[in-house]
Amino acid sequence: MPILSVMGTKGGVGKSTVAMGISAWLSKLQKEMVLLVDGDTHVRTVELKMCPGADVTLAQVLEGKHSLADAIYSCALKAGGKPLFPRLAILPAGGRFLPPGSRDIVGFVEHTVGRFERMLSTLRKRFAYIIVDTPASVGFEHLILTAIADALLFVVNPDLDSILSSKVTAEGLKQLLGIQAVGVVVNRAPRGSSVEEWTLQAGEIAPVIGVVEDDELVEDAFRRDLPVVALYPEAPSSLALRKIAEEILKMKIEPTRLLPKLELARGS
Repeated sequence: MPILSVMGTKGGVGKSTVAMGISAWLSKLQKEMVLLVDGDTHVRTVELKMCPGADVTLAQVLEGKHSLADAIYSCALKAGGKPLFPRLAILPAGGRFLPPGSRDIVGFVEHTVGRFERMLSTLRKRFAYIIVDTPASVGFEHLILTAIADALLFVVNPDLDSILSSKVTAEGLKQLLGIQAVGVVVNRAPRGSSVEEWTLQAGEIAPVIGVVEDDELVEDAFRRDLPVVALYPEAPSSLALRKIAEEILKMKIEPTRLLPKLELARGS
């Protein structure tokens, strides 16, 4: 089953909002389980808003301290005592994957690639979709959590810096890892204004599969430590995220293996 990594090359573009929103809607729009991986080890937005109190994480699994099953949680969000998203599971990343003081990227990749391959094989059998909220900053975790993807979804804001940096990143990742960007979301578009110019520019990265207008309810939900799709499911932003999830369901994303991508990155 496909693994889709959600990318945002600038902090604050709304990457986590999009990742949480499309994961929640994917879990509602079809009958199989969906897994959302919180790959942002610095901010940990997904973990804090969708499974607070998690005490076992992906980092601990990679260290061999816990099994993968121990690190997968049901989405904790409820209404009236019932789960809001019963077919959505969360895998918190926890702390950094790399032992403190290490600078050997190749050694780290070689040490973890086998473990990741086995984990992905297990997860693909259990979940219809795996959505990864990648780190905002580039580092060891970013390399791995990008490389595991079958395809990339970019989140941009309607400004030149966001779009151009995403375009450069998309081209670089395609060349380095052979991973294709399959879509772009233009987030925080000004309400009532034309975004045609921005969608045309963003379309040079990959097809634009959705535009999410600026919505104060997103910020209100964040202040309450909740994703907007949980607190305000009928908000304009929530409905826009639903349409994006519907577009993802139409895509045919072929699963790929992690090892060949990492060998490509090493120039093998």
